Amino acid sequence: MAVVSKRFAKGQATTTLTTVYTVPANTTSFLKALTICNTAASGEVDFTMFLGGTKIINSHKIRTFDTITIPFLDQIILAGETIQVQSAGNATSFFISGKEVT
Repeated sequence: MAVVSKRFAKGQATTTLTTVYTVPANTTSFLKALTICNTAASGEVDFTMFLGGTKIINSHKIRTFDTITIPFLDQIILAGETIQVQSAGNATSFFISGKEVT
């Protein structure tokens, strides 16, 4: 069994729900940490995230220039399942890391 630490995704969330990571075949992934940042010059933004088709963050409001880090998620995602993100204001950057086990 191989365990590989990996950056699952990073980027800017858009107003469209977007798949940013898909668990490879014959692999189990563990979502370990998530960082979200509101990069807007003014106003709150809403951030939404799905794991394996289940909404785990529902339009969470992030204040201007705030950053949220969740360091110990420990969520299991199975082969073929996805991580999807969306931001109401196109002003949310994200960084998602974890481990893949094959």
